[in-house]
Amino acid sequence: MTAQQTGRGPSYIPAIDGLRAFAVGSVILFHLWPSALPGGFTGVDIFFVISGFVVTGSLLGRQFATLGALAAYFYARRLVRILPALIVMLLATILAAQLFIPTLWLGRNPILIGQFAFFGLSNIALAADADSYFGPLATYNPFTHTWSLGVEEQFYLVFPFLLHWHQRLHRGRAAIRVVAWLSVASLLLSAVLGQFAPRYALYLIFPRFWELGAGMLLCLTREQWQPLLAAMPAARRHGLALASAGILLAGFAIPETRLFPFPLALLPVTGTAGLIATLCAAPESAASRLLASRPLVAIGLLSYSLYLWHWPVFVLFRWTAGLHTLALQLAALVIAMALATASYFLVEQPLRTSRAIRNQPRGRVVLTALLAVAIAWLGGQTLIRAHNTITLSVTGDHDAWYADPGRALDPARSHCATDQQESGFQGGSLIVWTPRDCARPPAGFTLFVAGDSHGIAYTPALRQLAAELGVPIRLYFRAFCPFLPLIDTMASQPACQDYYGAMLRDIRASARPGDRIFLPGLRLARLTNQFEGATDHRSNRVAPEAMAEAERLLAQLAGTGARLVMEAPKPIFPSPAFRCADWFNRHNPICRGGTTIRRDTMLEQRRDVLSAMQQLSARQPALTLWDPFPTLCTSDPCDAMPGGRPRFFDGDHLSGAGNDLLYPGLRDALLPLRAPSPSGTAGSPARAGP
Repeated sequence: MTAQQTGRGPSYIPAIDGLRAFAVGSVILFHLWPSALPGGFTGVDIFFVISGFVVTGSLLGRQFATLGALAAYFYARRLVRILPALIVMLLATILAAQLFIPTLWLGRNPILIGQFAFFGLSNIALAADADSYFGPLATYNPFTHTWSLGVEEQFYLVFPFLLHWHQRLHRGRAAIRVVAWLSVASLLLSAVLGQFAPRYALYLIFPRFWELGAGMLLCLTREQWQPLLAAMPAARRHGLALASAGILLAGFAIPETRLFPFPLALLPVTGTAGLIATLCAAPESAASRLLASRPLVAIGLLSYSLYLWHWPVFVLFRWTAGLHTLALQLAALVIAMALATASYFLVEQPLRTSRAIRNQPRGRVVLTALLAVAIAWLGGQTLIRAHNTITLSVTGDHDAWYADPGRALDPARSHCATDQQESGFQGGSLIVWTPRDCARPPAGFTLFVAGDSHGIAYTPALRQLAAELGVPIRLYFRAFCPFLPLIDTMASQPACQDYYGAMLRDIRASARPGDRIFLPGLRLARLTNQFEGATDHRSNRVAPEAMAEAERLLAQLAGTGARLVMEAPKPIFPSPAFRCADWFNRHNPICRGGTTIRRDTMLEQRRDVLSAMQQLSARQPALTLWDPFPTLCTSDPCDAMPGGRPRFFDGDHLSGAGNDLLYPGLRDALLPLRAPSPSGTAGSPARAGP
């Protein structure tokens, strides 16, 4: 045998499963009805303390001959406990996501977070990529909840070493001090990162170690505190339990803030630690009997599966039918509970209680589990790569919907091969297309494109320009940094100033007489975004300071001798087309505004901005306006998807098919060396906009 039972570890405490029920219930309630329990997300912190306590207790009463024996025993138990249900959930969720969730544009595919979750690394991927646990990128990611499993699994990497040290050194006093100091250091790191890098404080193991460490310390020091609590008068012990519960409940009442996880996570952590201590010291107390009641213990036993399944179910509802009515919310809850119950009885319990697995050498169990993870990960990869084949969404027609750089070029218009190079550029990107091996003489100019996502939405058309005209193209991109927005000033974007300055310096240093500078942009208050459909409440009026800024910057660019082409406002739509194009998502709340807009409404919305552009063109001879509106709005109302063929991906970004539609007009606007038309606009190819 590799382990000897010494009897020092804590026996099973049903009330702790009852505490788990409160933890998972608070998380589910917060995810479904956040206003009802603003701090329900702190249920995860309760789980961390419980995990640190229970996992330590599961090994504390055992003696191992070597560190390797301890590690093999520990990892075999943990892997059999965690992995089967996790793998089933990940594969099922990846499959459902491929069927029902369209691929995002200009953002990491949320499904890829699931691939990191196979290896306990999703928390690191989320820290590097997501906006926050409470932001839309996380809210619409069916794998966001796996971050807490990542934290626990990374804790398990150091846990066997700490416990082995505890068993070997003077009955563990030195090890207890080390765990205590590590926990204090983690708490301090949480405080620092909470101010300067809140995502890291939220998601990473280092600033979260103290929560698991609190549970570990509670278990390691049990022999010291339990007799004292047991000898305490019942009234005082009851008061301690009530105070602990009150502290824990206070955490449930406080909404998300930058003060979380430090110092507000101290509430659920200290409250949970206090409750566990009183439950251990007085198993017959009223609090213990309440938490050990059959309904709460049953939910606690299901808590892992409930945690695994509730979130992907809720997210899939958000992407499809919505989660905005009580009927839909209850339906999602029932489905999540049914899946969790099936997972518990068909996956968790059979493998945890399997005699065949129990009789296998621990090392073999660990290797088999790791092999299963690798195979499951490959299965997930296969499903992700098959997205466009198996999806039930019309967005599986990738070339029509997505303005991607890998989109196929038109061979009839491609007279050059093109090389693409992308590099970081002041928080954004600089993408360069260089033509080579041209079958025709090149057009003889370089094209510079200054913009944000509305510039990069022209990627297919720009690549086609390089291939047809043989022109080098330099595209500058940084999200949320529009160039000459007009309804705002660039000066009002402090986070973008370095990017703006570097871009202008690069263009002025590189542009030569005869080159072209293309200035695409939204320049209207958007009506929707890709997620919650939030409306931009800015006015579409152009302020005098914005006009002055535009005149100054256009003069600087014109000073290079290059010709400037500014994009006039395109149609914009109340709902994002890619979220509302399928039978299973058309009734989502985000689609209520529709994917059409009355033509006269659109003309009125852009009237002031177009007038300002015409004034700028009249004052700056080097500036030509190119108006894509007549080409994109060919009916009344304007339609983002006429005949089911998308001209727009969301509410205001071009689709791949939209690029095809606009390409001839854009090419012709860039080619001629002629004065602007009297109206100051050049249409498609040189027609004035309405």
